[in-house]
Amino acid sequence: MRQINARSPAIDGKSTNPFVLAAYAHLFDVHNLKQVDDIVAAAKVFSSIETAAGRVVEDVIPPFYDWTQIDSPGHTVLSEIDSARVVGDTVELVALKSGPMCINDSMVSQIANAVASHWVEWSDHWEVDTVRYIVGMNYSTAKNSNKKDWHIVRLAQERLEQQGINITSSCSVKQGKRPLAVPYFEAEENGKTLRVETLQGRALWAHIGGGDDTFLEICWAMAKCLKALPVPIASQFTTGEMKDIVEFADRIDVPDISEAEKQWLVLFARHFVDKLFVV
Repeated sequence: MRQINARSPAIDGKSTNPFVLAAYAHLFDVHNLKQVDDIVAAAKVFSSIETAAGRVVEDVIPPFYDWTQIDSPGHTVLSEIDSARVVGDTVELVALKSGPMCINDSMVSQIANAVASHWVEWSDHWEVDTVRYIVGMNYSTAKNSNKKDWHIVRLAQERLEQQGINITSSCSVKQGKRPLAVPYFEAEENGKTLRVETLQGRALWAHIGGGDDTFLEICWAMAKCLKALPVPIASQFTTGEMKDIVEFADRIDVPDISEAEKQWLVLFARHFVDKLFVV
């Protein structure tokens, strides 16, 4: 966490929206520019850390679970790969993305083109016949994805079909009158096979760490990094679900975890599930 450089934001004609500032001030009873300064700083610093925190995830978590970090210059054969490991005759390659809304259309095209162009080179580089390429979301769920990760899979399949590559399992199947999206496709060519898929949050870390609760290990590790203080259950909250998170944490009976750590643990874990369940 200490590797992250949090820069102070500026009001410079591009980092804030005057119409949003006016609306926010009206809705939330903001009267002076010192209040604006505090609000903008919190919002913009939070946003600016997103990419830096994603890089820390790449540097720390996969290597902990014995994956190799791939550090390659942009627009090269390995530039769309963050982590790799070889399992038998398969190389598993992961592109880690910060969150469910971070992929844009240009990234979709760039990653899909890289897969279609370089998968055979990846196979040769690691001296294996099977390549498994995973587009991974660091947190969230399949339900909350903006589906751009799936469009990477779809476009990579289209690019390979245009090359005449044999698609053995499609990412889109017919189901009645409407096609059904499947989170992966498989292909083969000249004795080599390829699987391209997307995994989000809990499923991603389950694969990387080898256990369904790997995401909880990560959440607990982050909670342990903090100088955490508990909040009373009766506290008033503005953020939706914060009250439920605190109450949920209070019902967890786990030894050697402080009340504050439990609250932070549940807060982090909430980002990996579609809803909290009653304990």
